[in-house]
Amino acid sequence: MKKTKRLEPVIPSKLEIMAFTDALDDHYINGCKIFQETIEFETDQALHFDKVVFENVNFLEVAWPRSEFVDVVFINCDLSNADFSRCVFHRTEFRNSKLVGTNFAEAGVRHTLFIDCVLNYATFGFSLCNTTRFETSALNFADFYEAELKSTEFYSCELNNINFIETSLKGVDLSSNRFENIQVTVEKMAGCRVSSQQALAFARQLGLDITE
Repeated sequence: MKKTKRLEPVIPSKLEIMAFTDALDDHYINGCKIFQETIEFETDQALHFDKVVFENVNFLEVAWPRSEFVDVVFINCDLSNADFSRCVFHRTEFRNSKLVGTNFAEAGVRHTLFIDCVLNYATFGFSLCNTTRFETSALNFADFYEAELKSTEFYSCELNNINFIETSLKGVDLSSNRFENIQVTVEKMAGCRVSSQQALAFARQLGLDITE
């Protein structure tokens, strides 16, 4: 099967640095950089971000469900416990950022990269992850219950106690990742690639008595 190439964010080489509230125009932010700021902004309307870089930004448990992020990059940000449920992420990158307990439930996460991030206890339940890559990140106790993982990669991540129940792992390669225990639906593991050591761990998890 031909591997789908992840599209990278399309960001202008030069962006004007602006404060979040100054950049916000009728719930739209376009073509700017938000730098070294703490954001505590509440709204009952969806926000739209296009060609925006957030760097060294602390998001104070923001709740922005149904918002849209297109060509957006987060660098060294803290988005812990943010509510991004039912949001759309397209050509988005999260780099060296903290997303502990962040809610991506029912989100559409497309052509998105998470690298060197902490996503422990993050929620991706019922989400669609399409051409998404999790690289050298911690996803311990993360929840992917009944998520759709299409052309999604996990590379050299910590996945201990991650929840893949009712999620098809066909085509997903877990062999480079580290975990002692993960939750899966056995019937949905067909086509998942694991290392020989991980295969033994799964066998023990199924209650098999393995002898040398």
